[in-house]
Amino acid sequence: MDIKAHRYSHFAARFAPHTWCEAQPPDSSAGKITTGRLRGCSYCGSMHPSDLVAALASGARPHWADWKYGWPHKAYIDGVPNPHAGQLEIRASGGGYTEPNPALAGTWTKRPDGKFDWVAEASPAQAVTHGKFYTEHLDDATPEERQVIERALGQRFEFTDDGRVTWQAIARFDPPAGS
Repeated sequence: MDIKAHRYSHFAARFAPHTWCEAQPPDSSAGKITTGRLRGCSYCGSMHPSDLVAALASGARPHWADWKYGWPHKAYIDGVPNPHAGQLEIRASGGGYTEPNPALAGTWTKRPDGKFDWVAEASPAQAVTHGKFYTEHLDDATPEERQVIERALGQRFEFTDDGRVTWQAIARFDPPAGS
């Protein structure tokens, strides 16, 4: 399926065509921060609408990010079933320490400037993770998916052919888990 979102952004057009990237597992052998990725847009990283609907049915819940562009353009999703649950991942690192800190378990390496960098030990990925959904991707949803997503977000959207967006508050509905 072609991605319809971002068609009005001249900046995004420079990176077209946009595709759906498959989910990617973490690679803890890399020795740096690595977590699994959900299936998402190659441009913005938004969750696929079908995956969002499945996550909502499993009990995931959305909440709005800031409206820095003046409209509700992005929601964060908590409680997304993690397709990489149990796989080893690394979620933390730091650099520029004057000396290793024994309270931070992991790997310490000394840099040429004499300071130390740290990478946490790998640990199993949790059963749930976080995602994000850009509302422009409602145009990539089926009509049924769009209805579920808009009701979970409590907003209905219209994207016009001239690149404008309007939104309107609607009754929010959290689908029951397992539906």
